[in-house]
Amino acid sequence: MATRRRKPPKQDAIEHAVKALDKTAELEVQYINSFKGRGVFAKTPFRKGDFVVEYRGELINSKESQRRRRTYHNRCAVFMFDFYWQEKTWCVDAAREDGSLGRLVNDDHKHPNCKMKRVITEGKPHLCLFALKDINEGEEITYDYGGTDWPWRKQEDKQSDATESFETDIFRTTEQTPQRSSSFKTQEDKQSDATESFETDIFRTTEQTPQRSSSFKTQF
Repeated sequence: MATRRRKPPKQDAIEHAVKALDKTAELEVQYINSFKGRGVFAKTPFRKGDFVVEYRGELINSKESQRRRRTYHNRCAVFMFDFYWQEKTWCVDAAREDGSLGRLVNDDHKHPNCKMKRVITEGKPHLCLFALKDINEGEEITYDYGGTDWPWRKQEDKQSDATESFETDIFRTTEQTPQRSSSFKTQEDKQSDATESFETDIFRTTEQTPQRSSSFKTQF
């Protein structure tokens, strides 16, 4: 029996992004615990390099992103993902609970199994996760948010150090929630078709509160 030919990851990402579809036959949401909340898990194996899921939300410009940061609760602001494109800062705001899976993928800065890349199609950027390595069925999907000041990382570090030290302060919150990347370095895909480009890793920054866009006021 002939095996089904593997679809090129970039093509796979573009097809799902254009239709705003997730791989619901291959991914599922599970509740993990009170600390992590929900996460996204593989229902079937993924191979290294495969497109996994898009971080889908509403695309907004920097001005609108800053306005929303001032109005959002931190629990919503953490769903905002800033990134740099065409010499400007943009934001994908996924604060709205819309059933999409990408917004629920958890951070893992030590052993992530996916990385975020920017895929451009039809003149619009999409933030897509691709497998860094083979992912087994039942494994949680994770990626490195970038930065260092995410509050849960501080709590994880304190938990890991508990066997060696005892601290009086459990956790001190900051006034602003750390953000997703407002800048990053990429290599441009040297394809002649400018409507579709594929770029390297995108990380979130922690200088501003991460947010996901709920409105879009800009021109591409």
